[in-house]
Amino acid sequence: MSPRSARPVIRKAAPALLLAACVLAGSCSRTPTSPNDASWRMLPGHVEAFADAGFRAGRKCWIYLPPSYSVSADRYPVLYVTDGEDVFDDGGQMHVNRICEDLIRQGEIRPIIVVAIENATRGQRFWELAPWHDYRFGDGGGGGQFLLGIRDTLKPSIDHHYRTLPDSANTAIAGVSLGGLFAGYAGMLYGGTFGNVAAFSPSYWLDGYHLERIADSLGFFLPQRIRRYYQDTGSGYDNYIDGMTGVLLRDGFQPGVNFLSITAAGGDHTYGAWGHRYPEALKFLFGTSPDANR
Repeated sequence: MSPRSARPVIRKAAPALLLAACVLAGSCSRTPTSPNDASWRMLPGHVEAFADAGFRAGRKCWIYLPPSYSVSADRYPVLYVTDGEDVFDDGGQMHVNRICEDLIRQGEIRPIIVVAIENATRGQRFWELAPWHDYRFGDGGGGGQFLLGIRDTLKPSIDHHYRTLPDSANTAIAGVSLGGLFAGYAGMLYGGTFGNVAAFSPSYWLDGYHLERIADSLGFFLPQRIRRYYQDTGSGYDNYIDGMTGVLLRDGFQPGVNFLSITAAGGDHTYGAWGHRYPEALKFLFGTSPDANR
């Protein structure tokens, strides 16, 4: 089930707890183009294809390398993103390469590498991203294996082929809708690898909000595992996140310090909405301010 066709769960009214309801202006151009069309920028970054035969039988990935990669020996933080075909220009809908480039140029985030992982074959996305079977859909349960493949095969290969900062504080995972649930699951189970999470309109409802119960069971250990946790949703027809907000606050996360939860006024469950909210997530996870590097 793809985010395009999924019927997101209608949000319940937000509690008095939290957080910001805002419309985030996009900081990137909306004109689709090839990710390597450099006519709109100086010293551009680069997007290239990558595959490792050991990861999902050579599953295709696209790698964004920041502008300074080709002219320095620096090492870089890495963001892993699911639904990779929708991440960059040239067919994608979120234009994350342009967003990164703008934020890097403006000094709002550190230069980063982005690894966009291709979706599973048609009809298999739900199985691959859902960590548990959900009786309402009669599907799911392959998320654990997919996550181990990213952790144990893809990430070591990326660290070998590219100049990365491989520690958990410099490694993030992000996704939209069911991929947002998957990202949260990755941080909770393997925060020693994925220390930063960006969950866009996450499908926390899967299997009766099972991820909330996992978070609750981890308790005060969770902020020790996850350096930064970002989540968002739209104010309209989008997924409910306030239950997870309550759990994470009880676990000891501090809003604006290691936790950011956004309800975007007028936002909905679409790639365009997620693209507009991407800059805020990147600034929270990879910002250049002293607080952002804590």
